[in-house]
Amino acid sequence: MTATMTDSQTIAPIRLGNGVAINVPVLLAPMAGVTDGVFRSLCREAGAGYATTEFARDEALLRGVRQQVDLTDLRLDTRPVGVQIFGADPEVMRRAAGWVMATAAPDVLDINMGCPAPKVTNGQGGSSLLRDPNRAEAIVRAVVAEVSPTPTTVKIRVGWDDAHRDAGIAVEVARRVVDAGAQMITVHGRTRQQRYEGLACWDTIAAVAAAVPVPVIGNGDVQTPADAIHRLRTSGCAGVAIGRAARGRPWLFGQIAAALRGDPVPPDPELSARLALGLDHVRRQVAFEISCLEDDPANARKARATIEALADGRALGHLLPHVMWYVWGAPGANEARRVLSKARTSVELADILADYAAHPEAYHRRDDARVVPARA
Repeated sequence: MTATMTDSQTIAPIRLGNGVAINVPVLLAPMAGVTDGVFRSLCREAGAGYATTEFARDEALLRGVRQQVDLTDLRLDTRPVGVQIFGADPEVMRRAAGWVMATAAPDVLDINMGCPAPKVTNGQGGSSLLRDPNRAEAIVRAVVAEVSPTPTTVKIRVGWDDAHRDAGIAVEVARRVVDAGAQMITVHGRTRQQRYEGLACWDTIAAVAAAVPVPVIGNGDVQTPADAIHRLRTSGCAGVAIGRAARGRPWLFGQIAAALRGDPVPPDPELSARLALGLDHVRRQVAFEISCLEDDPANARKARATIEALADGRALGHLLPHVMWYVWGAPGANEARRVLSKARTSVELADILADYAAHPEAYHRRDDARVVPARA
């Protein structure tokens, strides 16, 4: 990798209100089921300049639904950090934003107007708000009034479908939410209809960046340092956000940050280093779950062994997709993924990763053995 950039204008810090500064304009995009606290911390350590939590439902936070409340836990995060929420009613969103500020005290309150999932859009949240600019504006205005001086930011998509995108809805919504007080906008370059398929439309992202006086973050198809540099040079965006390309590759942020500084770009880590990172991820997740359980008064009288067993079970669901991504594309990965999928505890996951690191050739041979030669 030889991409570099020395243009200081391109790598200028992103400054929001209340003293919030994002010094490296390469952000981890929030992804449901992926960007939990442990993964956020790994990406920030690797070089990401900012991260936002997975989105939490406004009504569920106000009802104290544990699964949603846990999404706002920032104990592992490097500041600045944002909490993302979603909903469709301005008053409920206002109250939920107030709850987040009182409970988690993030540096930024982010509003999701981009999620394409039917379970979100059917309730008029997420990307469905692109079809209702009045409601989108009202939500932002209510949240800003509640959380100020903490900055409010918004994530949108380029439209509901191609026709919606081509009609310029992203620019309209961006202008409306900025008028309502939003201080930064992230634009995912796909429509709701595309979900996560096809190419991101950077022309629309650039149109939004040219239309509003606040920082715009471009999100979509940034997979390498060269991609990041190209988009920062050509889109007018203040930064880029990395989503799916970061899965199993936290080091990507460090590579992009080096390129932006004009420094040599570190190579991708060898398999042994990737597996060591995966093992560290497992250990951190289990330790995090233990700390969460110990902080819960309901567990005050439980034995340490019980806490550890509960933590292991909670960690496993978070860890399995991550460890699969760490081994993706490596020699023997198919066999490693098959064995990993059978793990029933976090300890087993760690043992399999350690064995793969120690004996990668054995996994490679078993991969090859399952390949049936074509008939002559």
